[in-house]
Amino acid sequence: MTSDTATASPHARAGVDAPSPPRAAQLSPGSLLGVRARMRVALLVLLALPPALVLFLVEKGYVDSVSRMLGLWLAVALVMVLPLARLVARFVALGEIATLNAFCATLRRGEYHRRLTLPPERNDEHEILRLMRDLNWLAHGVETRETWLKTLLEEAQRRERHFADLSCTDALTGICNRRHYDETLPPLLEEAAGAGYELWLLLIDCDRFKTVNDTYGHPAGDTVLAAMGATLRESTREGLDLPFRLGGDEFAVILTRLPAAAAHRVAERIRARFAAATPYGATASIGIARLAPDRDAPLLLPSLTARCDAALYVVKAAGGNATGFADGCAPETEIDLAFIENKNRNSNL
Repeated sequence: MTSDTATASPHARAGVDAPSPPRAAQLSPGSLLGVRARMRVALLVLLALPPALVLFLVEKGYVDSVSRMLGLWLAVALVMVLPLARLVARFVALGEIATLNAFCATLRRGEYHRRLTLPPERNDEHEILRLMRDLNWLAHGVETRETWLKTLLEEAQRRERHFADLSCTDALTGICNRRHYDETLPPLLEEAAGAGYELWLLLIDCDRFKTVNDTYGHPAGDTVLAAMGATLRESTREGLDLPFRLGGDEFAVILTRLPAAAAHRVAERIRARFAAATPYGATASIGIARLAPDRDAPLLLPSLTARCDAALYVVKAAGGNATGFADGCAPETEIDLAFIENKNRNSNL
């Protein structure tokens, strides 16, 4: 197997278009030689060539005194010993060690896609070249494992989000459940009270729900509840309002940043659409209360809920199928609320 095949990236095998990974330092031509062979070359150059040069110069008559020439050679050798030692050490081993050190530094930084550029594999490779090839395999293995672990982590996070959604969503109606209501409403009330924007609570009860269950059976009751969930989703603004199923045939809606007339208009829209959506004659009674920080503090949620529930009780006692405001805060004027209509408004025409 060649080096290219051995170090192929998982992204390439998966058919994903990915940029070509940066490569580590290229190997010098001397890297093809083993350490012992390079040591022989260095000794030949340093020990054999200078005496041979001296003998050649003496033989040709260019040097009058052999002792003077040897003295000059010794002086030059003493001066050049340190630079030559560094050069020989780099040629023999330090060059490849520096390449290995730089490659290991890239792995420490998490750049597992990098590879050493190596020649095709041979049987007579020296130990440092084999070590480099093993490091390429190590980086390939770590990259593959990291990709696999990232995939598992993303899948685990996706499942966690899925189960989190399931834990706060009512399966029958598709809207938020009581647990999400209890977790979301207190901080939302604190935020509205601190920022000073309007927040309305709508408590909704399905009229004649027990009669529908007793007369037509529980599947018909489920149909009524599902119709209420669809009506609440269609009648509220996504991202600003929140519909909830509190349990049984009881529902709630949080409206934010709306004046009283707008809240009343939304409640009437819910009531009318729900009555038109159910074939069993079920209707809706709705109590409406506005958050009043000066009145509801310090227990914002219990106070707001109690006032809204009282308004709902008045509506139910009067026969139902109506909306009622808590504490006489009904709107005095109507305003245009066309911006509240959602994308499914034509479904009820």
